Amino acid sequence: MYKDPCKKCSNEYDYSCYLLDISTITVVMGVILILGSFLSFVPQIIKLCILKKTDGISFQMLHLALYNQWSLLVNFFMSQFPQVMSCNNTFWKCVANIIPQINSVLGFLGFFVPFLQYLYYQKREQGYSAEFKKNVICSLIFTFYALVTTFGFVFSGFFFSVCDPTFKTFTFIFAFISMCCACVQWIPQIIKTYKLKAVGSFSIFGQCINVPGQVISLITLILSNNGWTTWITNIAQLIMQSVLLVLLLRYQCCEPYKNKNKVEKEKETGVDTQIKQSECQKIIYVE
Repeated sequence: MYKDPCKKCSNEYDYSCYLLDISTITVVMGVILILGSFLSFVPQIIKLCILKKTDGISFQMLHLALYNQWSLLVNFFMSQFPQVMSCNNTFWKCVANIIPQINSVLGFLGFFVPFLQYLYYQKREQGYSAEFKKNVICSLIFTFYALVTTFGFVFSGFFFSVCDPTFKTFTFIFAFISMCCACVQWIPQIIKTYKLKAVGSFSIFGQCINVPGQVISLITLILSNNGWTTWITNIAQLIMQSVLLVLLLRYQCCEPYKNKNKVEKEKETGVDTQIKQSECQKIIYVE
């Protein structure tokens, strides 16, 4: 157990004074949020396993999502570092305080697994193509970023913590990186879906769960007294994911219906044309 660098509590080894009294309603909403996050990512993972194709999924979206989710995760744990450390003192109260952090871990894993699936199935489809090699390089750069930041925020948390101005500055930097990535994360996927005009391997069911989950996540973050830097990202994601969901539903439900009606009208038009031609031929024959 490490001493609290800020020495806020009476006992320098006790971090429990950082914990807030979280209401039961907030805890319940947090648990629902965690379950919803898990359920929202499972359909996408399963769909990729079944189709074994990457059609309709943007690698750029998954790549940006990793930076977004990881930076958000680092921001959470840096801004709430004493709360995390307090789990050694009062476990259940600590868990109630760090529910958003637990959900952020699931959020990262929810994109990390499809990211690995994408690389695997792309290798099967394209072999060692130029695009595959480029994507592998991107994944290696992210791995380096994750390793460096992990060491950095854990080390600085033990020796400086939230009372240090520099520590707070880096906390804000990670929140800003996450916010920037979140604002553009879904744009490549929206563009790809719009150009393809089809759902492909992207899971609509998972997205239908994810959008309401973002709403609950935003409410939970606000009620948990987290700073605006931690929940502003959720607002950006909610807007972009809602736009994507509308496109997915349109191309999955509306477009096939329109095409079906179009085909039926063309058939009816064709039949009417044939009848008219037949009648004209009869008239000419009679004359």
